[in-house]
Amino acid sequence: MKGVVCALLAGAVAGFVASLGAAGNGAAIGSLLTAFDAREAAAAPGDRPAVLGDNERPAPARPVPTDPHELDVAYAEASLKLLQLDLQKMTDLQSRVHGSITASQFDRVDGMVRVAEDNLRMVKAGNPSRGALNVMRAREAVRTAEFVLKTARQVKAAANAISDIQLTRLGVEVEVERLMLARAEQAAKTDSPLDDLAWENDQLRDEVQRLRYRFEALTARR
Repeated sequence: MKGVVCALLAGAVAGFVASLGAAGNGAAIGSLLTAFDAREAAAAPGDRPAVLGDNERPAPARPVPTDPHELDVAYAEASLKLLQLDLQKMTDLQSRVHGSITASQFDRVDGMVRVAEDNLRMVKAGNPSRGALNVMRAREAVRTAEFVLKTARQVKAAANAISDIQLTRLGVEVEVERLMLARAEQAAKTDSPLDDLAWENDQLRDEVQRLRYRFEALTARR
């Protein structure tokens, strides 16, 4: 089962990178996952430590705050730390296997970190706003979509490794994200939680549709 999961993960990453014209990067990650799976399979159950080492044990759980403000701050801090660790993992992997992470992948996670930082500042200041956070998310989505389109155009000009249809699709994605930003700003102005929730539901639905499209595209190649 582990081999199947690793194979699927390698294929998904390779497909994403290939869509930006860097199929060699997907092969590097696939090789890395295959090597990891081989090492895991080679180790007999008796060779694995039964007890975690001192550096492997999870940190002691912090007491959950009971004050609502302190709870919000703690959650925002933990969310930010998780994203920072994700970004550090990508940086470490890139340093070990050069070219394994694309610039657009770095940019996407880096944008999520910025949103989490802004959210933490708002929460600490005692004025968290769901609408304002949605606007920040939408702005980052626009910036990311524009960055991906710019990168794709550069790849197209340098190696012609991206189809005209894919390039056109990336341009339409930028337009969609800009319209979503306008809708988020409009919802934030009404100061209605229902409007903010409606925007979030629409965004979630669109994201699920994108994931479904990507999954179907990957399975169609097999």
